[in-house]
Amino acid sequence: MQNIEFKSIPELGEYYFGTTFVMKVAGRCNLNCSYCYMYNKGDTTYTSRPRLMSREIAEASLTRIGAYARRHELSRVVLGIHGGEPLLAGREWMGWFLELAKRTAESACVPFLIALQTNGVLLDERWMELLAGYDVLLGISADGPPEIHDLVRIDHAGRGSYTQVRRAIELLASSYPATWGILTVADPAIRGTEVLKHFVDLGVPRIDFLWPDYHHDNRPPWPAGSLAKYYCELFDYWYGLPSPPHIRWFETAMSLLLGRGWGFDGLGPDPVTDIMVESDGTWEPLDTLRTCGNGITRTGLDVRTHDVEAIWDVPLYQIGIQNQDLLPAVCRACEYRQVCGGGYLPHRYSHAAGFSNPSVHCRDLYAVLCHIRQRMATDLQKAGLTAVAD
Repeated sequence: MQNIEFKSIPELGEYYFGTTFVMKVAGRCNLNCSYCYMYNKGDTTYTSRPRLMSREIAEASLTRIGAYARRHELSRVVLGIHGGEPLLAGREWMGWFLELAKRTAESACVPFLIALQTNGVLLDERWMELLAGYDVLLGISADGPPEIHDLVRIDHAGRGSYTQVRRAIELLASSYPATWGILTVADPAIRGTEVLKHFVDLGVPRIDFLWPDYHHDNRPPWPAGSLAKYYCELFDYWYGLPSPPHIRWFETAMSLLLGRGWGFDGLGPDPVTDIMVESDGTWEPLDTLRTCGNGITRTGLDVRTHDVEAIWDVPLYQIGIQNQDLLPAVCRACEYRQVCGGGYLPHRYSHAAGFSNPSVHCRDLYAVLCHIRQRMATDLQKAGLTAVAD
C-alpha cells in the first residue's frame, strides 16, 4: 500500500465528507455476470461473508450513520442498497429496513436519499409498491437487447436473464413514480448505439454507461481505441436525439468541460469518500477497489464496535481521499485533468506503482473528451457563444 500522509476529512468540506453509504444487504447474487467485480474479478472475500445482512448489523449501521450525520451536521445522507442482489433479502426484511432508515433520518434530522440497485429478476408490482412508498430511487442492471444481455448476464445455470429484466423495465416505465434508470457496462465488441436505441424504445429515462473494470495488471482484451470509438459514436447518437435520456457520464463530462458542477466517483478530480457496509458489518472503502487485489478492501472495522470515522485512518480509504495528489506528472500536465481526474480510481492501479498511474483507459478517455469538447465548441460557436474553455 502506498505511503501517504493522513488527511482529515473535515478539512475537505461537506461535499467530500463521506455522505454516501452503500449497504451490502446481500452477500450473494442470483446471477453470475462474467464481468462482475464482486465475484468474478479475483476477490474471494465474499465466500466468508454472510449471504444476507442480519437485522442486528443493519440496525447498528443505521444507528452509527445517523449519529455520524448529526455530529458533522450533514445536509443529507445518500444511502445505497446494494449486494450481491439486494432483493434476495425479501420484502419483509426490506420493509423493516426502509422503515428503520426513515426513523433514523427523522431522529438525526438529516434527510436520507435512498437508492437501490438490482438486476431486476425478482422485481414485480409488490416490490415496486414497497419501494415507491419510501421514494426509493431504482437502478436496474441491464446490457441491452437479448442477444447482448444474455451473453453475460446469466444465472448460475448459464441461462440468460433478459426476459425477467425486460419485464421489470416495462413495469417501471409504465408505473414507477420515483426516479429510476439503467446501469449498463460498455463493451466495444458491440455498438453502444444499439444498446441505447433499445433502452430508448423501452422508455428508459436514465442510463449510466460504465467503463469496464480493468487496470494495469489486468488490461482490457481489446485494442486501444476500441472504447473511444464506442463512446464517441454513442455520444454523437445521443447528442442528436430530440429528447435524449439522461446519460450521467456524458452530462457530467459536458458540465466539467464547461468548468462547472461536480463529478462522481467515475469522473472528475474529486476525493473518493464513499463508504461500504458489507454483509458481515464491516466498514470498507469503495467496493470496486477489490478488483485490484484479493482482500484489498478488508478493514476489520465492525459497525457494532466502531464509529464511521474509524475508516478515515484506513490507508486505502486515505488513497481515495488523496487520489489527486498521487497522480503522475503526465496526468498533472494534461488539459483534461479537471475533467477525468486521472480516471476511475480502480482503473489506475498497478502492483508496481499503486494508484500513481493514469487510467488504463487513458488514451480512450482522452479521445472521447476531445470529441465531446469539439462537438460542444462547434455548437457554441454557431450560437455565437463562448466556446468550451481551455
